[in-house]
Amino acid sequence: MKKSFLKYLTIILTFFFAGLFTEISTEASIPENISIIIDMDQLTLSLFDEGEPAGQYPVAMGRYESPTPTGNWEIVSKDSHPPAIMGTRWMALNIPYGIYGIHGTNDPHSIGSFASHGCIRMFNSDAEEVFSRVTVGTPVIIVGTPFGAPGTPPALLRYGSKGPDVLEVQRALKRLGYIEWKPDGFWGAGTEKAVQSFRKNNGLDGPPVVDHTVYKILGFW
Repeated sequence: MKKSFLKYLTIILTFFFAGLFTEISTEASIPENISIIIDMDQLTLSLFDEGEPAGQYPVAMGRYESPTPTGNWEIVSKDSHPPAIMGTRWMALNIPYGIYGIHGTNDPHSIGSFASHGCIRMFNSDAEEVFSRVTVGTPVIIVGTPFGAPGTPPALLRYGSKGPDVLEVQRALKRLGYIEWKPDGFWGAGTEKAVQSFRKNNGLDGPPVVDHTVYKILGFW
């Protein structure tokens, strides 16, 4: 009798804990269904759960001289105790042009404007909410113009510049035959030579920079 009771008790506990662990595993996989779209025109961050809207938050984004890079990225690390300037949460993105991420702020009045050095700022309470929903690998799509804040003139580009604005200029130069290699968003010797040739062929004097005149000839402005 005692052996039978222990046997059935063992079976019951086995199924109980199996179900418990299955539930925990399911909970842990939920962030994998989360995705983020950040809209530069609307200055919003939208959270989606399996493609369905799960929240929308106001944000601040990069100034025209330090635009937030548009493109398809993902979260690569999280920090719940970042430097004070980043508020209470930090979510790093795999953007190759520098250190970019989604974070809180100690300057809440900047939310809803183009005020950052390229990162996406949120109210601290909103950043904490998003932080709890995402994980490393969560996809983040940033849509908008690669040249910074809408309605503002593109930044002056020169040797050493990097970012989505450089990438778009390189793509334009490639279409025109000035670049043979794959554009990468980094202005090095190859881009320098291409811009020099482009300016010379278009009768432009001055240093090899992408200024308002070059943007206009390329059709960007």
